[in-house]
Amino acid sequence: CAATGGAGMGGGSANELLLEDFGADMQSSTLDDAIRRLRPAWLRGRGGQNPRVYVDGVMRGGLDELEALRVDQVQGAERMSPSDATTRYGTDHGGGVIFVLLRR
Repeated sequence: CAATGGAGMGGGSANELLLEDFGADMQSSTLDDAIRRLRPAWLRGRGGQNPRVYVDGVMRGGLDELEALRVDQVQGAERMSPSDATTRYGTDHGGGVIFVLLRR
């Protein structure tokens, strides 16, 4: 995510979800449902901390923020590991980070 200084939204690795990863049957799903289906490991934190969620570069809170977003609103999402998130943002990000980029 360029706005967050992330690695970008290209490549389709296990740490990314792109618009094309969301099938037609998922367009009315929440982002939480899509991640549970496609990348469930993203939802597991570390040391009792859950991942933080950033939307368009702004920290929005915890995993419950993913329930408020529909897949058809999302251009892509990217995960930052707990160790990288702790190094970059501090110990309050010990569960990792999920960056979400909305469609414009």
